[in-house]
Amino acid sequence: MASRLTIPEAIRQLFGIDVASQSQLLKTKADSLVRNKLIKIETEPKVQRQSKYLAPGQMTVLFNALLLNAVFHDPKDVKRIFEDKAYRQECAEAVRAMFGKSNSLMGIALSNGLAVKFTDALAGDFDLYQEKLPNPFAVLPQLALGKNQSLLHALLAQSAVMDPADNLLLAYLQGDLDKADQIASLIVTDNHAVNHLKRHIEKARREAVEFEDVLTHFRNM
Repeated sequence: MASRLTIPEAIRQLFGIDVASQSQLLKTKADSLVRNKLIKIETEPKVQRQSKYLAPGQMTVLFNALLLNAVFHDPKDVKRIFEDKAYRQECAEAVRAMFGKSNSLMGIALSNGLAVKFTDALAGDFDLYQEKLPNPFAVLPQLALGKNQSLLHALLAQSAVMDPADNLLLAYLQGDLDKADQIASLIVTDNHAVNHLKRHIEKARREAVEFEDVLTHFRNM
């Protein structure tokens, strides 16, 4: 049986946000999470078109997905965090490295205590399908940031001078594995989070190169 809540109604209930008047982008992001099948919906036929409702048990998934989307703007990354434990750990390390740098963002209050709990939950065995993540945001960043912006991008961008570790993280978040790998090769540090990210980037780039080699092989057959 359908929950009888549409996506906009669920967002209003979870965050107190009217997407029609406050953030159409938030609905667009939620719709993307529906299309990549992280968020499950049910449909009911109507005379002129189908009505779509959030499937039972999906309120928590939607809540956590939109919180994670505040940090990672690509819905594919959000879905992967739910499904790939190793990738989730890498993202937790990235979040831990960034949340310690600021307690506000463009006027958005960030609770340091809840930010730590958010990161610890992401790094641990927290069930993203059944339990709501601690929400460190006084206002969801999607309401204030640009279409292709995320919290981590904004935190980095507001720094006038970035150290090599910040540049490494920024390149990684922008999906530029070549640049990230180049920066990683120049960094020597005993920072566990940075070294963890370096290893992940090296592995990701190696896998990307191997995949491209396979595609080239098939193109040339």
